[in-house]
Amino acid sequence: ARAVGLGGRARRAGSAQERARVSVTRAIKYAIDKIAPCDPALAEHLRRSIRTGTFASYEPASRDRVDWRL
Repeated sequence: ARAVGLGGRARRAGSAQERARVSVTRAIKYAIDKIAPCDPALAEHLRRSIRTGTFASYEPASRDRVDWRL
């Protein structure tokens, strides 16, 4: 079966780059959702601080800076 879009025209599949971007965004959201029950404050911090889109970045607001200890 062929995928068909609006007006019966063939649908164009998303580019590999777009599929990768969406997969990364979903994986980050999934990971944060798994963290939330164990550490709600960390999950909220990550939700506020991680940006996804063309590029993914961790950019906490100055009031949210964390002193990470590994």
